[in-house]
Amino acid sequence: MRGVALWSLVLLAGCSSEPPPAPAPTERPPPTPRPTPSPRALKPGELPTPELDGATPLAGRWRYQASATGSAALYESNGAAAFTIRCDPQARRIVFAHPGQGRTIRLYVADAAATFPTQVVDGAAEAAVTTGQTFLDALARADAIGFAIDDDPVAQLPGDKAIGTVVRGCRPGLR
Repeated sequence: MRGVALWSLVLLAGCSSEPPPAPAPTERPPPTPRPTPSPRALKPGELPTPELDGATPLAGRWRYQASATGSAALYESNGAAAFTIRCDPQARRIVFAHPGQGRTIRLYVADAAATFPTQVVDGAAEAAVTTGQTFLDALARADAIGFAIDDDPVAQLPGDKAIGTVVRGCRPGLR
């Protein structure tokens, strides 16, 4: 009997209420990020612009308008101005406008990007920038322009010579 009791103690000693320790995790190096190639061919000096590559094209067309108070390039969609680039010659500034509300206008072109604070004027989010902004040169020669209000999705507009005409006309002596 003594042998059975001793044998029982040995068996009970092998049992434990604690689970066995988990195996140590193996260290795996983090995956190396791979750049996603742009679906369009880049020209010399252009940067990848995922904002433009994934942007929804906005149907419409540019129209140039000159008046005694300055010139403007208006992108008209569905019979209304969806985006405006106008010159305020007295203040020597370019004004970007989009109908609606917002705190910022974000603009993207193939070789530059900029974010400008806005204020709401007559129901449109407007951002005014001085004519010395180097971004305006990139905007004037852009083949495509992306714009967004705050964190909204980016809409894509085609570039147009009317934009360059407004920018150059707003820079007296620098045409």
